[in-house]
Amino acid sequence: MELIQETKNDKKNEGGVTLRDIVELVFDNWYWIVLSVVICMSVAWFYLAMQTPLYKRSAVMLVKSENKSGNDMSAVLELNGGISGSGVENEIYILQSHQLMREVVGRLHLDVTYQVKNWLHYDQLYAESPIRVNFLDAYTAPVSMEIKPLNGNRFLLNQLKIGTKKSDNEGQEFLFGDTIISAAGRFIVEDIPDKISAYYNVPVEVSRIDLNTAANIYHSFISTSLAGERTTLVQINCVDSNISRAEAILNALIDVYRETIIEDKNRIATSTAKFINERVEIISKELGDVENELTDFKQKNRIVSIDAAATQFMSESSKMRDELVQLETEYAIARAVERYLTDNENGKQLIPNVSGVGDSGLQNQITTYNEILLQRERLAANSGENNPLVKDLDNNLAAVRVNLTASMDSYLSTLKLKLRKAREVESQTLDRIESVPQQEKKALGIIRQQSIKESLYTFLLNKREENALQLAITEANIRVIESPFGSSAPVAPARRMLLMGAFIVGLIIPLAIQLLRLLWNTGVRGRKDIEDYTSMPILGEIPLMKDRDGEHAIVVEENKTSSVAESFRLLRSNMDFVAPQARVVMFTSTMPGEGKSFVSRNFAVTLAMTNKKVVLLDMDLRKRTLSKTLDLTTKNGVSTWLSGKNNSVSELVQSSNIHAMFDIISAGIVPPNPSELLMSDRLPVLVEELKKQYDYIILDCVPALVVADSSIIGRVADLTVYVIRNGMLDRRYLPELEKLYRENKFKNLTVVINGVEMESKKYGYGYGYGYGYGYGYGVEHGRKKKRNVIYKIAHRIGRIFRG
Repeated sequence: MELIQETKNDKKNEGGVTLRDIVELVFDNWYWIVLSVVICMSVAWFYLAMQTPLYKRSAVMLVKSENKSGNDMSAVLELNGGISGSGVENEIYILQSHQLMREVVGRLHLDVTYQVKNWLHYDQLYAESPIRVNFLDAYTAPVSMEIKPLNGNRFLLNQLKIGTKKSDNEGQEFLFGDTIISAAGRFIVEDIPDKISAYYNVPVEVSRIDLNTAANIYHSFISTSLAGERTTLVQINCVDSNISRAEAILNALIDVYRETIIEDKNRIATSTAKFINERVEIISKELGDVENELTDFKQKNRIVSIDAAATQFMSESSKMRDELVQLETEYAIARAVERYLTDNENGKQLIPNVSGVGDSGLQNQITTYNEILLQRERLAANSGENNPLVKDLDNNLAAVRVNLTASMDSYLSTLKLKLRKAREVESQTLDRIESVPQQEKKALGIIRQQSIKESLYTFLLNKREENALQLAITEANIRVIESPFGSSAPVAPARRMLLMGAFIVGLIIPLAIQLLRLLWNTGVRGRKDIEDYTSMPILGEIPLMKDRDGEHAIVVEENKTSSVAESFRLLRSNMDFVAPQARVVMFTSTMPGEGKSFVSRNFAVTLAMTNKKVVLLDMDLRKRTLSKTLDLTTKNGVSTWLSGKNNSVSELVQSSNIHAMFDIISAGIVPPNPSELLMSDRLPVLVEELKKQYDYIILDCVPALVVADSSIIGRVADLTVYVIRNGMLDRRYLPELEKLYRENKFKNLTVVINGVEMESKKYGYGYGYGYGYGYGYGVEHGRKKKRNVIYKIAHRIGRIFRG
């Protein structure tokens, strides 16, 4: 059985915060939660009121791919390529480049901003702005000013600052369109006629910053991404405090991007045109040089065509060969005829007349000679050799033969000359034929260079025309699919999320604080901790005194129905159940300040009000706490009795002046050896003497775990009341109390919990002290419920700082 009890206690000792504790914590601190939620929601609302709403605008464009030429030569000179890289990622980066944004800022004049005050925040103006400020000079320093349109013609210039210095133009009126000269340079303020009337006497704050700084600011507004997987659609987002400005930025960004693409393509085309023109000029000169070289070669070699010249040379060679053969034949025949003529044996013979030998005169001479010879032969045959006619004919023949020989010699000389000339011509013709391959090789080289130059020249001329056409029809490789669009609802700050977050934080903060206090606090937290950590009986609970000074007073009076008085009456009733025969009741605690003296004296008064004689003894011989509290100045007391200096009980007893049935015995003078005195036999004697005169003897002792006095005094007590102050005693001491209880070191050890917060009932069971039995606590409790909230909150705040 004892083992089962120990197991139960060990399980209780585990203790801790349970779900019920948290639920009770929520219900007990509902007003803190409401206050925290209201504060957090108010802070969030003011924060939202101070923030300028941000709006989102988006545009979608299609990046078109371009065909690339794969030819080796055209790959170098291709003009159709754009600036698109290996993928759409290049375009995404380019769209977010600082260079493009700087161009956009400069084009839209975004380095100059306009805003008006709207309660707690500023509204940015762009297309809605009633004015435009044009700065005529280059940027030198930041400029800020306040312009208040007075009417359609005039405006008031205030708070003009150049950097950190104020300008002399402060507080002056100007006409719209005037050129204002300041330290930052000249500027002109122009009005927007259709907008100006709505801003009369409304200050418009104008500021100018560096173009690069503005580009960096607006660059952070832009984000780009693919509109979908496996697409070349690019979505461009712009988050800005002004819708019209966001749309203008997106439109300008797309326009600048398109112009950049066209400019890059035109730059390529222009560079290509320059290159082509330079190459055309060079190729034209080279082509002219090749043609001149070919002309000079033909003129030098006196040919028009190599093939024709080769054919001509071969024809001439063949002709010369035939002519040479003929001449050699004629020469051989002529030589034979000549030998025939010079041979005397052939003097009476006919001369051979070969056709084709000699000219017609020689042929006629031979013919004449042969006719005369034939005539002589006929005449000689008829008349004899001595015939004078024959003699005349012989003389004629001799003369003709001489002439003929001379003519033949001349003819042979002519043939020999012709033959030599023919042979020279033939040799020259053969030399020319032999030189034809070399000439042809050289001519082919020149012609090849001419052909290459002509082809390249023609190609460049064609590309120049293509480049001119490309330059005229160049377009960007993008197409806008969606113009800037978006919702009119702001995307930031997220009002719903922020308010919901503030609401949740408002719920969490008080709960977290209370829970941290709960977890951090190691003090006893009411009846529940006592029951969880120990098995000691609880005699009762004393409500917390709102007035700290009340703990030193007597709170129990006749006909008083307060919750504290009722709690002491409940202690009295419970004592009858725990120890009905007990007459000597000892009050102790773990440490000073737990209220044992307060409980003991009020409990004594409660017993006295039942018409019982009660005496209260201050057994704290060291500090004399009770004696000091009740202002007992007599030197006679417990210490004098225990030391033997006083043997009369009547001399020790003093009237309490609180109740006729209630007396007090002070601690007496402070002895040097309190423990030794308490261990003497005179203490039981004193108690027995008092029993003869009083119904109840109340012993107010020192803390039990501080000194040993309580253990010594406990031998004379019938009932030991251990006072534990709520939230003061460390829960880690409770196992020690359980040990005292189990070892029965104190008789009938019971617990009284002091300082219980009856309104919260966080960890007690909430029994209360106004059950409707006529004590009147219910009425008082009702009045407490009607206390104003401010007092409760102030009281709670005070408890937190004290706690």
